Amino acid sequence: MINIKDFGAIGDGATLSTASIQKAIDTCAEQGGGTVLVPAGAFLTGTLMLRSYVELHLAPAARLVSSMEEADFAAPEGEAGQFLSEGQGNRALLCARHAVNIAVTGLGTIDGRGEQFLAPEDEGSDTVLEIIRPFRPKLIDLEGCVNVVFRDVTLYHASSWGMHMTGCRQVTVTGVKILGQVRGPNNDGIDPDSCQDVHISNCHIETGDDCIVVKATKYGAERYGACENITVTNCTLQSHDSAIKIGTETHGDIRNIAVSNCVIRNSNRGVGIWVRDGATMENMLFSNLFIETRLFSNEEDTNRRHGGWWGKSEPIFMTAERRNKPDAPAPGKIRNIRFEQLLIESEGGMFIGGSAESVIEGISIRNVKQTMRVMSGYPGGVFDTQPSNRGIFPHPVPAMYLNHAKDVALSDVEIHWQGEPNRHWTQALAAEDVEDLRVRGFRGNAAKPELSVLEMTRVRGLRLSDSTALPGTEVYLTLAETKLSRQELERNDLSAAAVPVRNLG
Repeated sequence: MINIKDFGAIGDGATLSTASIQKAIDTCAEQGGGTVLVPAGAFLTGTLMLRSYVELHLAPAARLVSSMEEADFAAPEGEAGQFLSEGQGNRALLCARHAVNIAVTGLGTIDGRGEQFLAPEDEGSDTVLEIIRPFRPKLIDLEGCVNVVFRDVTLYHASSWGMHMTGCRQVTVTGVKILGQVRGPNNDGIDPDSCQDVHISNCHIETGDDCIVVKATKYGAERYGACENITVTNCTLQSHDSAIKIGTETHGDIRNIAVSNCVIRNSNRGVGIWVRDGATMENMLFSNLFIETRLFSNEEDTNRRHGGWWGKSEPIFMTAERRNKPDAPAPGKIRNIRFEQLLIESEGGMFIGGSAESVIEGISIRNVKQTMRVMSGYPGGVFDTQPSNRGIFPHPVPAMYLNHAKDVALSDVEIHWQGEPNRHWTQALAAEDVEDLRVRGFRGNAAKPELSVLEMTRVRGLRLSDSTALPGTEVYLTLAETKLSRQELERNDLSAAAVPVRNLG
């Protein structure tokens, strides 16, 4: 074990120790590998490059503290001109390039000092904090690395992205705490980008931007291909954006994702899946989740402030549309997505919306209890499909909304409305331009007595079975430009509805 103090590092929080810490890491690597110890103390540093076969271990009272000076951060050689995503930057506190068998461990803290890059917090507000320093380094940036471990460390107040991994394989992130600024723009937690075989478990993440976002950037996809074989389990998540996000950057395929046993609280969106750049997104399982989502902004706040929060409290959100750019390609495909065993408390509804050129296919939602209740005081009443040509637009808000989808199965779904309803809330389920929709064991009512529980518009191949109309139901099922034969109604009890089926032609 090599102690960074033996190479001149000073833990007073004021003396720049970049050269001393880097020398300790390089010496360890030159000796064939081992452990570099960051002992108790606050060590001020700029960019550090991790090396193959080296574990950087932070003692419980150790703190690596980010420098505030841009000159102390170096872009890895040859990367100054690479294409970058918004907020990404090409400089970071801890970097590695094409390293093998590397680890960052221990109960210590990596402190990005993000609060000094943004305007001060003002209590009682949900708005995005203003950026006061144009240079904002990431905390962690790895590329092309194999067999990577992050264990037990705390990532504190990243000024932009927290942990970005591009083209890495065999990655384990476990027991990590990410305490970001919950109003900080571009404040992602963990970003597997064009990676394979990534396992994230037992983490606690609080961020302004997405907690965990699986993506395929243009830079990553061109060099490393698909992002696939990703598991997330036993995590607690909180975000002003999405707790779990797949996309939006989809320049390469994304597939084989499993998310289980997670608690999502006080977030803008629960699970979000976007396709925008021509890829195929497929084979994803989400199970045993508690999801609590609320509104964080008015429509005006989102439009007025650069980098405003995306989302309107959707516990599940899927979208396949073109970007709002003149040369935007066809969005790509979303297919074979499964949700089961969900407990949901939300202020907005589930949104599954494809487009005429990209129909979402093969969706199953099973064993779900969703309770709609007012939490924030924001008005809602809009859909938000950013980034897209439609962007944000007024729309009634059903508990579940389906549009341009095919082969959709809803099984054992309960919808509840708690307390005084939001004036924009409508049906328990509304579907438009959907093919092969199977609804079994549906239980719930509408937000308002005069509305139907289920509303189907231009639905082809609807089958409703084993469902029950609750006492006090005025209209259970409304059909518009939708045909439904007696054979497609099976084992339902709609006797409590004044009008079981209303056909508008």
